[in-house]
Amino acid sequence: MNFIRSLRFKFIVGLTLIMLPLFMLLYYNNVYAMKVVRDQVSLTNMNHLAKSVEQNERVLQETNRYLYSLGERDPDIISLFFLKYGSGDYIIAKQRIMNKFMTDIGFYNLIDSFFLYDTVNDDLLLATSGNYDVKMSVVQESMPVQIQQLEGEIQKPEWSIVRGGTWNALVKTVRINAQFYAGALVDMNALNHPEQFTESGDRGGAVIVGADGGALSDSALNSAQIKLAAAHITGLNNPYQVISEVTSTGNARQYLMLGIPSAMSEMNYIVLLPEEDMMRNLPFFQQIIRLLPIGAAVILITAMIFLRQLLFRPMNVLIRGMRRVSRGELDVRLETPASSELEFVTHSFNQMTSEIQHLKIDVYEEQLRTREAEFKQLQMQINPHFYLNSLNIIHSLASLQKHELVQQMAGHLADYFRFSLRAGKRVIRLDEELEHISHYLEIQKLRFPNKLDFVLDVEPDLGHYVLPPLTIQPFVENAIIHGYQRRTEPFVIRITARKSKTLSDPAPSSVLQLAITDNGVGFEQEILERLQQGHYAEDPGGQHIGIWNVIHRLLVKYGEHAGLQFSNQTEGGAAVHIHMPAQTEEEEGRAYAEPVDRG
Repeated sequence: MNFIRSLRFKFIVGLTLIMLPLFMLLYYNNVYAMKVVRDQVSLTNMNHLAKSVEQNERVLQETNRYLYSLGERDPDIISLFFLKYGSGDYIIAKQRIMNKFMTDIGFYNLIDSFFLYDTVNDDLLLATSGNYDVKMSVVQESMPVQIQQLEGEIQKPEWSIVRGGTWNALVKTVRINAQFYAGALVDMNALNHPEQFTESGDRGGAVIVGADGGALSDSALNSAQIKLAAAHITGLNNPYQVISEVTSTGNARQYLMLGIPSAMSEMNYIVLLPEEDMMRNLPFFQQIIRLLPIGAAVILITAMIFLRQLLFRPMNVLIRGMRRVSRGELDVRLETPASSELEFVTHSFNQMTSEIQHLKIDVYEEQLRTREAEFKQLQMQINPHFYLNSLNIIHSLASLQKHELVQQMAGHLADYFRFSLRAGKRVIRLDEELEHISHYLEIQKLRFPNKLDFVLDVEPDLGHYVLPPLTIQPFVENAIIHGYQRRTEPFVIRITARKSKTLSDPAPSSVLQLAITDNGVGFEQEILERLQQGHYAEDPGGQHIGIWNVIHRLLVKYGEHAGLQFSNQTEGGAAVHIHMPAQTEEEEGRAYAEPVDRG
C-alpha cells in the first residue's frame, strides 16, 4: 500500500495544517458557545415566563367573565336594586353576597378582593383575603376614577393599575346597573413569580413595570437595574436582548433581558439574567474573546474544503451508492477514488453488489419453486373432501330408490368431476368456477326438491377474471350442511361477484369481491367469533379443512392482497366475503411466472 496515497497520511497532513491556526478557531467556538447558552437560557426562561403570563392572563379573563355575569345571574345583587337600603332583607342579601365573594376568592387564586359599590348610598361591600383596612382604602380612593372611566363608554376588558403607598394592584370595575358597580382587586406581587426563572443569580430577577417604566411589583432587582430594563421595553418583540450596565467601578456588566407585554393591562413582565452567571462555565473562552482577532472563518472554510475533497466527497459517493442498493438497484458500480483505503472499500462494495444481485435471483427463483409446490399441494386437498360428500348424497338417494334422481345427479356429478380434471391448473376463469358450482347445487336441488334454490348475481364482463379452483365450493357446501336445518320455506343461496377499485397500493388496482350468502340459521355466535379471529387455521385436519384450504391457497398465491370475512346478516343467514386481486389469465401469468431453471 502506497503510504503517500493513503488516507492516513493525508489526514495527518491536513490535521497538522488545521492545528497550527487552532488558536484562531477558539474565537469562533467562544462566540458560538455563548450564543448557544444565550439561546438555551432564553428559551427555558421565556417558556417559564410565557407560561406564568398565560396563567395570569387566563385568571384575569375568567375574572372578567365572572364580573360581567354578576348582574345577570346573581339574584342577590339584582335584588339590592329593589330593596330598601338598610332594611332587614337588604342586610341579609348583602351578607349572602359577602359569603359568595369570600367563597369565589378561593376559586380565583390570583384575586385578592371582590367588592360591590352602591353609588346612591356610597356603600362599599368588600370581601378580601388580605388586610381589610388597606384594601378598603385603596378601593375607595380608586372608585371615583373607575366610575368616571365607565361613564358613557362600552366596558372594556382591560384592568387598571392602582398605585398604593407600599404596594400596587390591578383593579377591574364593571357597571351592574345605574346604582351598583362590582369589581376585583389583584395584588401585583401575586402576578410576579421570580422563583420560576433559572440562571438569575444574585444580581438577576423578575419585575413588572408599567408603561412609564416604573416598578409595579416587588423585585430582587435594584432601582438601577429596573431603570435599565425600562429603557429597553421597546425591544420586547425580540426573543431576548443583551443589555449593558456600567458599574460604579467603570466596568460593563451585561444582562440577558426577556419580556412579555400584558394583554390585560398597560404593564410588562420583565426578567433580567446576568450573563456573568450564565457564562460561569466558560471563563477560558471569555478571556480568549478579548485577545484573539477574527480569523476563524477563513481557517474553517479552508479546513472544510480540504476535508471535503479528501474524505467527504468520496464518502458521499459511497453513501449514495448504498442508498441506491437499499432501494433495490443492484446494478450500482462506483468509480475508484484516489485514496488506497477508499479504493479497497469501493472495490469491495462493487463486488458485494454483484454477488448480492446473483444471490437475490437464486433466492427468488427458489421461493417461486417452493410456493408453486405448496400451492399445488393445498389445491389437491379439497377434491377428496367433496368426493366423499358427493358419495354420501348418491347413497342417500339410492336408499330412497329415487333412480331417476340418481341418474340426473350422476350426470351432474360427471360434469362436476369432468371439471375436477381441469382443476389441477393453477387458476381457472370465474365463469368456469360458477358453472362448476351450478352443477354442485343442481345435485343438491335433486336431493332436496322444492326446498333448495340458488341465485348467481354476477356483474357483466367478470367471467374472464381468474381465481384458484374450488374457491367458492367449500362455502356453498358448508352453507347447505350447517344452514339448512329443519326448514319449511325454501333455502336460498346467493353468490355475488363484483369488481371494485382500491387505493391502498401506490397505484390504484382492481379487486374481485365474491360473497356467498344464505337465508339459513346463520353462524352460532361462538363459531362466528372463532372464524372472525382466524381460529379455523389452527387445526387444518379438523372440521374446517375446506375453509383452511381456501384461505391458505389465497395467502400462498396473493399474500396480504386476499382475505376472508365472516358475518351474520341482519335479516338472517350467514355471509362469507372473499376478496382478491382482479386478474385475467395474462395478468396472472405475468405476476406468477414459472421459475426459470438456471442449472
